[in-house]
Amino acid sequence: MIDKQDFNILNSRLEGTNLIEASAGTGKTYTIAGLFLRLVIEMNLSVNEILVVTFTEAATEELKDRIRTKLRQAVEAFSDGCSKDSFLNGLQQRNENPQIALRALREALRTFDQASIFTIHGFCRRMLHENAFESGSLFDTDLVTDQENLKGEIVDDFWRKHFYKASPLFVNYAIEQKFNPGSLFSLIGGRVGQPYLKIIPQVETTDTSRQENEFKEAFDEVCKAWSLARAEVETILTTDEGLNRNKYRKTSIPFWIQNMERYVTSHGHSPSLFNGFDKFTSSELKGSVKKNYTPPFHTFFELCETLRRKQEELENVFDQFLLGLKAQLFSYIEDELIRRKAEKNIMFFDDLLLKLHRALNEKEGDDLARVIRIKFKAALIDEFQDTDPIQYSIFQKIFGTENSLLFFIGDPKQAIYSFRGADVFAYMAASGDVKSQHTLRENWRSDPDLINAINAIFAKADRPFVYDKISFQPAVPAAGKGHDSVRLNGKSEPPMQLWFLDVGEVTGTGKAIGKGRARELISESVAGEISRLVDLGRKNQAILGKRSLMEGDIAVLVRTNAEAHLIQKALSGLNILSVLYATGNLFDSHEALEMERLLFGIADPTNERRIKVALTTDIMGVSGEGLDRLMEDETGWEKLLAKFRMYHNLWNEHGFFRMFRYILLQEKALPRLMSFPDGERRNTNLLHLTELLHQTSIEKKLSMEGLLKWLSEQRNGTGPMLEEHPLRLESDENAVKIVTIHKSKGLEYPVVFCPFAWGGSMIKRSKDTFIFHDEADNMRLTLDLGSKEKDKNRVFAEKELLSENLRLLYVALTRAKNRCYMVWGRFNEAETSAPAYLFHKPESSDPGNIVSAISQRFKGLKDEDVFTELKTIIDRAGGTIQLSEMPVGTEIKHFPLPGEKINLSCRKFLGYIDRQWHVSSFSSLTSNVPHSDEMADRDIISPQFYYDQNGSEGLAPQESPSGIFSFPKGAKAGIFLHDLLEHLDFAEKNSDVMKSLVADKLKQYSFESQWLDTIYDMIKKVLSASLDPVSNGFKLSSIQNNDRLNELEFYFPLKTISPEKIKRIFHQKGFKNISSVETIGRLHFSPTRGFMKGFMDLVFQWHDRFYLVDWKSNFLGDRIEDYGQESLELAMKKEFYVLQYHIYTLALDQYLNLRLPNYSYEKHFGGVFYIFLRGVDPESGLDYGIYRDLPSPELIGVLREELIDK
Repeated sequence: MIDKQDFNILNSRLEGTNLIEASAGTGKTYTIAGLFLRLVIEMNLSVNEILVVTFTEAATEELKDRIRTKLRQAVEAFSDGCSKDSFLNGLQQRNENPQIALRALREALRTFDQASIFTIHGFCRRMLHENAFESGSLFDTDLVTDQENLKGEIVDDFWRKHFYKASPLFVNYAIEQKFNPGSLFSLIGGRVGQPYLKIIPQVETTDTSRQENEFKEAFDEVCKAWSLARAEVETILTTDEGLNRNKYRKTSIPFWIQNMERYVTSHGHSPSLFNGFDKFTSSELKGSVKKNYTPPFHTFFELCETLRRKQEELENVFDQFLLGLKAQLFSYIEDELIRRKAEKNIMFFDDLLLKLHRALNEKEGDDLARVIRIKFKAALIDEFQDTDPIQYSIFQKIFGTENSLLFFIGDPKQAIYSFRGADVFAYMAASGDVKSQHTLRENWRSDPDLINAINAIFAKADRPFVYDKISFQPAVPAAGKGHDSVRLNGKSEPPMQLWFLDVGEVTGTGKAIGKGRARELISESVAGEISRLVDLGRKNQAILGKRSLMEGDIAVLVRTNAEAHLIQKALSGLNILSVLYATGNLFDSHEALEMERLLFGIADPTNERRIKVALTTDIMGVSGEGLDRLMEDETGWEKLLAKFRMYHNLWNEHGFFRMFRYILLQEKALPRLMSFPDGERRNTNLLHLTELLHQTSIEKKLSMEGLLKWLSEQRNGTGPMLEEHPLRLESDENAVKIVTIHKSKGLEYPVVFCPFAWGGSMIKRSKDTFIFHDEADNMRLTLDLGSKEKDKNRVFAEKELLSENLRLLYVALTRAKNRCYMVWGRFNEAETSAPAYLFHKPESSDPGNIVSAISQRFKGLKDEDVFTELKTIIDRAGGTIQLSEMPVGTEIKHFPLPGEKINLSCRKFLGYIDRQWHVSSFSSLTSNVPHSDEMADRDIISPQFYYDQNGSEGLAPQESPSGIFSFPKGAKAGIFLHDLLEHLDFAEKNSDVMKSLVADKLKQYSFESQWLDTIYDMIKKVLSASLDPVSNGFKLSSIQNNDRLNELEFYFPLKTISPEKIKRIFHQKGFKNISSVETIGRLHFSPTRGFMKGFMDLVFQWHDRFYLVDWKSNFLGDRIEDYGQESLELAMKKEFYVLQYHIYTLALDQYLNLRLPNYSYEKHFGGVFYIFLRGVDPESGLDYGIYRDLPSPELIGVLREELIDK
């Protein structure tokens, strides 16, 4: 093992490959910034020649900020000739030419935006892009943040490939073993994209037909014999005097007989035998007779014996087959991910690393490495303990040459992210390759006594982190660094508070206390102590430095979200404000469960049971008694059912978001949830869920049923799960912080509680699948799916888990700056925990099976033994650790903290609100609901539609009227037709392609497939109709996709307008249709200004002119004659469409003026077409279904002048 020298940031040599082990609080980021500075000054490197790599976006931004700040400080130091920073001072004093150094620093600061500071993924992406030829990368490859759906598709395909044609026996057995797409998806988890992962065992999937046939034959024989043998068998089992009645109780025999009867009539679709089948086998009977008695004999018992033997043989081959499929899945999904991503031309983040790694190790890899080395003269790799074999190989390949300069900076003691793919064994392998190794031991974070306390805890064990290559070197307090201390009632106490729970006093027995009960007791004690500290702080009797201790100074570090909620509940009971920094998934929350229950009720409004469940959610707020009262009120209950039907229709017609936003307002859900103790968390989760459901419904175009299915899959863990669904944070005002240890890494808190740092390291014997590093294969990462060596390999896995638990404890304790609490005692499952190892590890034990050794020893200890061994550590700590019994029950001194009394008064608003300023639209001008949120303007329907249960939402064509006239009316039909036309290629000649699109859209909008021919016929008519009665060639079918814009959204600044102003404009310009002017005069809205916005359904170009199209699905009647020009003009006037197309024409005029050189309205604008889709029929004449107009240039000019605000 290589000795590590203390790293001297000022004098260490800048050459070769170096490893710096930076213990917690020792200034790792400061060191990186200092190295960066030296590279600029001493090696004359520009900022883009120094590569700095870390592992998260947040860490990247912090490094940029800290390095930029250090450059500024260096410029000041070299300008002034001195600095308070000893490093900068030393750097300045030894520099022989400070003016040259100052110029280099100023240039580095000036060009810092070009600094090469990346995440590992950002670095790989940049190198692949800049060296596309050498790496074989495509320039236009899309980077996606989520490959879970793609993985899910591949798993489903794998399942279908192997099970759709499999025998019923095998399929049923697989299902019984929970071998399904969901379990396979969970199996692969995050284990893709790891080419170094070894899968064991590799089992061939052999033919099982012989064993299946033999089982079926044996089953058939049992079935044939049963009908004749039943009475005799029952008599033998009931009356035979030789049978041991403890094993063959007469009261149990009737149940066994019934089970056998059911089994023989089951047709043998499963190889599994029922519980009690063995009672009918000859071997079981033989082993269950009294001494000197002959076992009862019957041919049926021999047949059952044969069936059981064949069943065991069949299960064995099935188990091997399933094991083989599991192993095959990993190679299948890796190959398919590569193939499908190539087809889609996409990459996931980890593909960036894999692609660069492959490029570096291919034939031209040395050239690529040399090109990158030329670009970067030095590399600083941060958080190196979180590396993996691929990442290490990349940096080793590029910078591992003799003349390269490379620094790895990290701390293996803080390697706690194995669940994300980080591999501390890659760090350990690197440490064996690097000869120049250093350590940072000066702790700048914690109180000196707290540093010594932590040293005492970890120094006792000869291998404090299990493995030799993860060593512990005691930290030392930074010289000259002042520290605030916590003083209670004017006194300083030992900063490490070790609480001991005397289990015997709590349980009254000598047994260890259950984990659940222990957590409850500890939560109460922690909350009580926090209330004491805060109470003292409010009385100025708990002082941190020069101020009072506050809630925000305190953090409780937990391992799991369940523990976090226990702590928050206990704190809430004492009126102590807290905030959760949890790592849980949003879909595991209580609000996700309630959202699912509520949405199921809305989706099925005829199911009263589901509606009752929905009503009793906290979102709806109906209590059990309230529900009883509602059920007794027949009229009230019917109104409530009608409300759910309205919610259902609102969702169906206008989407999830609009429906749920309405519910939140109508039911006053957010204020009600806010009244709960954790109200802020509930509201945060509920609004986050709403956002995700809305986003998913839009992106995946999910129907009501599809969105519910997606939500259920997320909650049940059977669907792809994104990392973008973590719990969001509530308000983090002055509150106790409850943080998972993983989240806390890199952070610090004045007072820290570590109440649950005693998680065990045992892997359940029932668990066949686990990860470990194979000591017989150069510590290669290995996934054991259930090999013959699994018991031996499980020992390796448990040893690794113990090491990670020790690292988690180290991270937790070293977050504390001034005071830290830890809890210990004889808790169930704690016998293999980190404290058990550190405090009670046997002196002589097998290092290969250390987990079993500490488990056996700890289980033999009594409370007094545990306390005695803790005292030896206390004695060694030199008064820095205080050992005391944890207060339990009445011993806990509660200090319920009332909220501060504040005299509230209304704040007066003295500003001015311009109530005329709005974002307006055609819809807001023509409806009496001013300035509502707008989507694309659509055919507006009456609010009564939502309550109409007998509307024309039929899913199959009616006999009369016929054709397109019978197609359902309303918003849903309108949105469907708009969406279809938006995605339709007008010039497409292949009818099958067009029909396929129609079929897809019908399915998407939940219309029956019987409408296919009707809609296709309508499309053909619309596309073939002449838009110009004079020119028969002017048809939509002539418009290419690149000559059209769909759903063109616009905004333009709007002067003050009023109905009177609009009427005056149209009347003065002699508008050709006086009745339309009168219609416009019927407008009623308040004067408004601000912005006008809207959506043009279609803009297209034809022979250098631009045309505006608006699709109308309005139902004007069930005859073609109802869509003649007179009817169209009447509809245009009635619905104010005349005003609409003038506004849209004005917007398009503005757009074209900005985009076209030498634009002229007369030359470039061709006109407006309002196409009433149900009435277009070229065979009946060109006047049907299409309203045409070309607004006069004079009118558009006046509108431009009067409406558009410059």
